[in-house]
Amino acid sequence: MKAGRRSGEHPALPQAGGRTPSAAPMRFFFHATCGTELGAYGRCTACGNIGVPLEDVEMRPGTGLDPEPDDHVSRALLAPRRLLQPLDTDRV
Repeated sequence: MKAGRRSGEHPALPQAGGRTPSAAPMRFFFHATCGTELGAYGRCTACGNIGVPLEDVEMRPGTGLDPEPDDHVSRALLAPRRLLQPLDTDRV
């Protein structure tokens, strides 16, 4: 485990306290199997899955994202997508 990370924390998912209360979230993370928003540490409350594998996590844009970004990567990330899937920036 890396220094500064608590046991059970998933490095790719936002942690409890990782959001600034006044800031709009940039992205939301959901369990792709059941559609439930993941809690702290990648936990799915609907399925009881304590650590949802990254390939089963869907990332969706939050209200804090720029809806019309200038670069291809940011535009491609505006659509919901599963983590660990290749990003095709030529189609945006």
